[in-house]
Amino acid sequence: MPATEADEPIRVLVDQRIFCMPAKIILDTSLSTGARLIAALWNLYGYGGEERAAGVISDHHQLIRAFASRDADVAACLAMAHAASCGRVVIEEYLDGPEVSLFAVADGRTAVPLLAAQDFKRAHDGDEGPNTGGMGAYVPLPWAPDGLSGEVMATVVQPAIDELARRGTPYRGLLYAGLALTAKGVKVVEFNARFGDPETQVVLDRLATPLAGLLLGSAVGDLGTMPPLSWHKGAVVTVVIAAAGYPDSPVRGDVITIKEPPSGTSGYLLHAGTALNGADLVTAGGRVLNAVGSGPDLAAARAAAYAIAECAEFRGGWYRRDIAERASAVS
Repeated sequence: MPATEADEPIRVLVDQRIFCMPAKIILDTSLSTGARLIAALWNLYGYGGEERAAGVISDHHQLIRAFASRDADVAACLAMAHAASCGRVVIEEYLDGPEVSLFAVADGRTAVPLLAAQDFKRAHDGDEGPNTGGMGAYVPLPWAPDGLSGEVMATVVQPAIDELARRGTPYRGLLYAGLALTAKGVKVVEFNARFGDPETQVVLDRLATPLAGLLLGSAVGDLGTMPPLSWHKGAVVTVVIAAAGYPDSPVRGDVITIKEPPSGTSGYLLHAGTALNGADLVTAGGRVLNAVGSGPDLAAARAAAYAIAECAEFRGGWYRRDIAERASAVS
């Protein structure tokens, strides 16, 4: 394998500080094991000039990012090094394709689907940055295949409800199915026993059937006798407004000011991480507010959501600018 010149610098980011190192194994014990490992990998794989993020490993809660030109090789070595330090390694199937969230309300025997939604987990535009609890969501999904909800109910949700009943633990409540639409079909990423955030904001906005009656049917076991759910027409987009420092160390206590939205804007703000400090509304969590906008299509709903988002101001507040952008182009 190619070796680089001994004096060729390596840029390693450790705790937000950049270290330049020669391309050889670093013996400086003041640096973490992970940083020295990255230097060793550079010695093996060489320096290609074009710097790109190669991989991230955790070394005693320290994030180290190497910049390399052979991303796959370096990332594989980093993964192997991390695995070697663990007592147990779980290798999961790679799931290609977009992710979708589908909620279903169950009464122990019967399950009723809500609308399928898509959220955005990465912090920054273009799905860059760290994972978050969700930076926005939208419905409907104009790109989703016809019959998606029916397929998921038949192959994922109802079998899960049936199996729980067979085991003597019938499930009543909200079942969240996180899905990947792969080239091989629908795959389950996760289940959860609650509404998901921020998908709930857009799904419930379109629900015309009273939610209380639906939840009562779940509790008493008669969802099978209820008429089909009714939905409002159109589209909804929600944009999460986050605090400075989110998701790592969100700043709390900053005063929030809210202006009136432009006349005719169809939308509203939902409070999430807020609190009252005397007469002041202040930030009290990472995801502070949700700007929800609706319209006849996704383009109009996006415009409304971002108009609402601009009405909220607090120091360091930020949000993604591309929520539902690609989907609105095909709706």
